[in-house]
Amino acid sequence: MFGNIKNVMAAIDYIESHLHEKLDLETIAEAVHYSKYHLHRMFTGTVGLTIQTYVQRRQLTEAAKLLVFSDRPILDIALSAGYESQQSFTDIFKAMYKKSPNRYREEKQFYPLQLRYVLNENPANLEDEEWQDKIVFAVQEDTAKTK
Repeated sequence: MFGNIKNVMAAIDYIESHLHEKLDLETIAEAVHYSKYHLHRMFTGTVGLTIQTYVQRRQLTEAAKLLVFSDRPILDIALSAGYESQQSFTDIFKAMYKKSPNRYREEKQFYPLQLRYVLNENPANLEDEEWQDKIVFAVQEDTAKTK
């Protein structure tokens, strides 16, 4: 898995620099010079999401940010997020955020569905048993409300 990190990072870099476009697995695979099947396996195994889910969540997060922090028309935001129509954008936005883009804008509360995924190029050796000794678990006091 660790050998895939740089390849997945290249895919993420491509996705992030093309969020304003309609992105699919085949386009991204061509850009990073892998078969779509191999890239799908690498990406999903490393990130824990399919490329399509990651792209959709990232595009919707950026669109949500624009809805709250700009006055751009919803159609303009939909097109800049890679959607072909305001209706397709609205349908997906409502499915993910549980409210229409217009209502989301009115409430003026931005929360991201998916921030950019950042990978460590030099992950710790997880096969080494000692890493588990360094884990500190939360206790009840850590979650108690303070006044």
